[in-house]
Amino acid sequence: MKLPQIQINAVSGKIGIQKTPTAIEMKQPMADMKIRQPHADVKYIQRDAEIKIDQSEAFADAGLKPISRHIQEWAAKGRQQVLKAMATAARQGDQMMSIENKGLAIPGIAKTNSEDPMREFNIGYIPSSPSRVKIHYTPGEFKVNATPKGAEIQINPNKPQIKVRTGSTKIYLKEKPSISFSVPGLNVDYKK
Repeated sequence: MKLPQIQINAVSGKIGIQKTPTAIEMKQPMADMKIRQPHADVKYIQRDAEIKIDQSEAFADAGLKPISRHIQEWAAKGRQQVLKAMATAARQGDQMMSIENKGLAIPGIAKTNSEDPMREFNIGYIPSSPSRVKIHYTPGEFKVNATPKGAEIQINPNKPQIKVRTGSTKIYLKEKPSISFSVPGLNVDYKK
């Protein structure tokens, strides 16, 4: 005997998923920055160099002297001449005292007094030596004092700009589930 069979056909439902991704836009503006560099305080001290040249001795060699110096030199020469004349007079007096020794004192004295002294000449330089010009040099001075100043920096940060476009997920029924029953090989005639 054949037993009737039931055939069951089931179709599973299908789900569809539609996704829109999330989008993020981010911008980071640069920070606003201001930098100022003040100049350093600079102070300097300058003392000029000094040079002193004393040419008075060189001018004196050329005969260019102040009158006071001329007077001193003339007075010194006068004293020397007086002492020289006194020495000559004393020497000639001694010669005259010894006239009894058959000397020719008077003609000798006359000859000595009548002759011009021997004169010498030579080439002279004015000034007579370089050391007659005195040079004194004081070097100058230059000092710099600098006080640096730090940089002044101001920073204003800008916040990031963020835009978010939210995504979405939609779930829908793509195919409906179904179930069907059938009895194969069994034909049933229904008569009324």
